[in-house]
Amino acid sequence: MLAEISATCELTLNIIEICVVCYRLACDTTTPTADKFYHKYGWVLLFAIGLLVTIPGVFHYISFNTDPATAEEIVGMSLNELEESNPKSFDLYKFYFQFGVLSDVGFGFLVAIISATAYRNGRTWAWYSLWSVPAFFAASIVLLYAYELSILAPLVFVILALLGLLLPFRTFFPKD
Repeated sequence: MLAEISATCELTLNIIEICVVCYRLACDTTTPTADKFYHKYGWVLLFAIGLLVTIPGVFHYISFNTDPATAEEIVGMSLNELEESNPKSFDLYKFYFQFGVLSDVGFGFLVAIISATAYRNGRTWAWYSLWSVPAFFAASIVLLYAYELSILAPLVFVILALLGLLLPFRTFFPKD
C-alpha cells in the first residue's frame, strides 16, 4: 500500500512538472503568438478528447457493455451470473451503465463542439468551461483508484486536456 501511495505521489509530481513546463511555454513572449503552432491548434487536443469520449460511448450504449471486466471485478462474478442470480440487481446495473454512457456521450459531444467553435476562436468563456475536462477525468481517477482499477486512461486524458488548455494560454489572455 505504501508503494502505491509513493508511486501515485511521484506521478502527481510529474504531472505538475509537465503543467509548469506547459505554462512556461504558453507564457513565452520571445516569439509572437501568431507564429506558435500550439497557440493556433491547441483546440485539437480537446476536440480529440471529445471525440474519444463520444464515439466509444455510442457503441457502449448500443451493445450494452463491451468490456464487462471492471463490473465483474467489483461484483465478484460474471454479468451472466449476476443476471441469473439477481435479475433486479442486473437491471439496476444495466440502467446505471446506460445512463452513465449517455452522460459521457453528452459531455464528449459538448467538449468537441465547444473546442471546435468557441475555443478555437479564442473565446475566454470556452477556456474556462473546458476546465471541466481535466476535472472530469481527475474525478474518474479518484473513483477508479478507490476500486483499485487502472487509472492510466483518465490520466492520459488529464495530461492531454491540460496541454490543450495551457499551451494556448496567451491566445485567451494576451499580455498588454
